[in-house]
Amino acid sequence: MSASFSLLGGGGWIPTVRRETTCALLSLPGALFIFDAGTGLARLLEARFQTELEGEREIHLFLSHYHLDHVAGLVYLPGILKGRTVFVHPPAAEITGVDPWETLDSLVRKPFNPTGLAGMPVDIRIEPLGEGGHSIAGVEVRARRQIHPDPSAAWRVGDLMAFCTDTAADQKSAAFACGTRLLVHEAWINGEEESDPATRQIAREAYTGHTSARQAAALAAAAEVVQLVLCHLNPLRSDDYHSGMLLAAREIFAETHILEDGEIVALQEEL
Repeated sequence: MSASFSLLGGGGWIPTVRRETTCALLSLPGALFIFDAGTGLARLLEARFQTELEGEREIHLFLSHYHLDHVAGLVYLPGILKGRTVFVHPPAAEITGVDPWETLDSLVRKPFNPTGLAGMPVDIRIEPLGEGGHSIAGVEVRARRQIHPDPSAAWRVGDLMAFCTDTAADQKSAAFACGTRLLVHEAWINGEEESDPATRQIAREAYTGHTSARQAAALAAAAEVVQLVLCHLNPLRSDDYHSGMLLAAREIFAETHILEDGEIVALQEEL
């Protein structure tokens, strides 16, 4: 079964000219799977993605958690998917500790938005997913709880890909992603900071809920994936810093990549 992947927003926290905040698109023959609704969701308005929005494929939006840089794009849905049905899959309360319906209602409502989710010209169907396996559009999708100050969810789609952002490094992530073609994993810092007394505190603070590029590469190697894509990059770091992250990660796992927003990667694997 053919599929393609695009990182619509490769950054975290603050959108920049180069990188919007976290959003990814997995295009399957029968469905579009969107992961997180950061500001990168707006890239679906670009001409190169218009064909993806045509036809009758199911649209499923999976949220890792509710931090604003991952859900700001929910208010874009009427401009991008007007008249369509969108299945929104937040993590179940057993993962996050909060009620998904109440949380989404509190995020998108007056006076912060002209309408709530129910008032949008989009048929939004909220279907929370707990840990374990689920059949979504005929595809097995798995979820697991991750280590983050506000717990987040990782997602796995068959043997195609695993999406793990806003998480501390966790060997369970390697087991979760094992055998997939593509691991999309956050990389907030390089990892060299922990060896320098002047920057060691930066690493300690980051590691409470985030991962370094070196740690992500080690997880990819342990999981024996085909490719690793680093995402949720720190917008306060320079391009040179991010290039250094990539080089450091490739020393551990050669097939590591940092994609430009909107760059498309072809995938082909049985689901």
